[in-house]
Amino acid sequence: MGTMKFTALLLVGAMVVGCGGSSGTSPYDGGGGGGTPGPGGGGTGTTSASMALALSTTTVTAATPATVTATVRDASGNAAAGQVVTFSVSGGPGSVNPTSALSDASGQAVTTLAPTNASAIGAGEVSAAANVNGVAVSAKQGFSLTATTVTISNFTSGVATGTLLSAYGRTTLTATLGATVPGASVTVSVSSTCVTAGKARLAASSVTTATGSAIFTYDDLGCGAGGNPSDSLQATVTGTASTRLLTIPLSSPTVSSITFVSASPETIFLKGSGFAEQAVVTFRVVDGSGAGVPGQSVSMSATTYTGGLTLDGVATPVAKNTDANGNVTILVNSGTVPTPVRVRATTQASVTSAISTSSSALSIAVGLPTQDVFSLSQKTLNIEGFNLDGTTNSYTIFASDRMRNPVPDGTAINFVAEGGQIVGSSQISLSPLGIASTTVNFVSSGTRPADGRVTVVAYALGEESFVDANGNNTFDAGEAFQDLGDVYVSRTYHFPTGFDQASDQRIPQTLAGTASPCVNISTATAATALLALDVSVPSAATFSGANRCDGIWGQAFVRRAAETVLSTSGSDPVWEKGDNPVGAATVDLRDTSNPLTLAATYSRVAGTSLPQSGATGSLFFLVRDTNGVRLNPVAAGTTITIEATTGLTVKVTGGSPVISTTEATLASVSYEFTTATVGTITLHIKSPSGVTTDIPLRVCSGLCPGP
Repeated sequence: MGTMKFTALLLVGAMVVGCGGSSGTSPYDGGGGGGTPGPGGGGTGTTSASMALALSTTTVTAATPATVTATVRDASGNAAAGQVVTFSVSGGPGSVNPTSALSDASGQAVTTLAPTNASAIGAGEVSAAANVNGVAVSAKQGFSLTATTVTISNFTSGVATGTLLSAYGRTTLTATLGATVPGASVTVSVSSTCVTAGKARLAASSVTTATGSAIFTYDDLGCGAGGNPSDSLQATVTGTASTRLLTIPLSSPTVSSITFVSASPETIFLKGSGFAEQAVVTFRVVDGSGAGVPGQSVSMSATTYTGGLTLDGVATPVAKNTDANGNVTILVNSGTVPTPVRVRATTQASVTSAISTSSSALSIAVGLPTQDVFSLSQKTLNIEGFNLDGTTNSYTIFASDRMRNPVPDGTAINFVAEGGQIVGSSQISLSPLGIASTTVNFVSSGTRPADGRVTVVAYALGEESFVDANGNNTFDAGEAFQDLGDVYVSRTYHFPTGFDQASDQRIPQTLAGTASPCVNISTATAATALLALDVSVPSAATFSGANRCDGIWGQAFVRRAAETVLSTSGSDPVWEKGDNPVGAATVDLRDTSNPLTLAATYSRVAGTSLPQSGATGSLFFLVRDTNGVRLNPVAAGTTITIEATTGLTVKVTGGSPVISTTEATLASVSYEFTTATVGTITLHIKSPSGVTTDIPLRVCSGLCPGP
């Protein structure tokens, strides 16, 4: 008997475990079916068959029945095809048809849920059950029934008959229902043309009610402001064909003001300059609440149309309508004359009054760099680069247009050099202070000019400078101007003396007209002196007998040249010109006064014996490098120290360290005999790279004795 009871209990236990509808939630059934009990639930830890149930809608009417889909899966989680699924309804006046169905390849079986009659209301549950490989599975889902006899008897708004909803105003909408059943809920939804367009808002687009009416809140978000005289709305009882239409009359807001919004960019440049020639100017029309008013006509005109300036391509006022945000834009196109300009905008506040405003000043700038304010500077004039590769220097261009305003970001500047290596081009950028400049790097390298002087030239597309005699900010016939020839790079000692066709490198430019002799700019008057060309403006007037000017003011390569000394690492100081101690070694050097000829014979300091009168004195000499052609300075930063033999006190009184310069600098040394009458002063001249040249100099308080 005990054995039989134990067997029976095992059978009951097996039946309970196999009942998929009561042992927990399966990972496949979405909560409606059974599965393996979780930890601590007494199960075996394996997955069982499952079922999930889904309704196409949980609000069921005779007009809108629900599709019921049962999905059956086996113990492996795969779709269980060919399973008989039975459907039933409990707790409400609904029915399913068919009451059973066979699952397809996706494991799905489908039926339809509908009310038992058109006036049925309430709620219930639809259930599905199946047996998968001996395991019972089931699922259920709740639903509500709505009677389809409910109608909308009236649909009204809070806007009084014969009036308009104020701009951006709010009102209530009321849908009154007929044929309702006490206690039965129905859902009413409302749609709107302006809501769909985003120009109006409903606090809720659907309302479920059992009171016989549904109330909605409606806000105008600018539908009336957009020129729409009304909004069309429709109320519908969900699940029925009952609808009702409503029209809400809308009003436009009253224009309160027109404001300037922006001009982008705030500076444009002359037509044909190659820079930005258009700016977008924006205004906004607003109502009393500050909201933009769309659809308003705005007339816009420029304060000047000089030089061919236009608005939207025409030189007359332009009328345009504001957009959905109340904004209106106009395109300003520059002309050929630099000038400030404003755009005036006017719109109607009412039938009898207009309101206007003006943009901030928009600047029509020249843009192109002009010659007389095209400036080149270098970091160091004398670098230790004759014997060393890789010694660095840098060159900076400051570029302005004819009004001395900065040229635009991105203006291209080209660089060429007689020797070494230099960055070929760079673009102007504006500093935080708004200053237009660019800097490029240079290193000593390659073949050096014999005189140690390297010419660097910067040039860019710009315009020739002129004297604006009548102050109209544009060139007029008869006004003095710089007539620029070809750019060239000076070579072999010619930097200060002008173009030499045999050796200088020419950078030709296309002439605007027939070539003619360059206009002679006199320096006799203060006005034209500003236009005089000098050594820093390399301009080749002729080439192979042909003129390289055109006699016409206009665009040209603006240019600047600078000379950099590549100083040797060693030093060979000389006495000042005219100081030629007896017996001193000499060297013939070109100097600044005439670099094309042997300008002077200089006496070398090294090895000199100086008879002096008195026990104290000072010596002055030029600290030059060892270049055998030109009187060049040593590199900037070179230092001079001094020592002397016993009985002689010495001091460097000037010239150390050596400054940035293109000319050999003067240094001075003081001495005093203490216990001796003859002594040797030794100069130690140390270059920036550490090369030291020692220069001995014999001094005597009286006549120097023999060797």
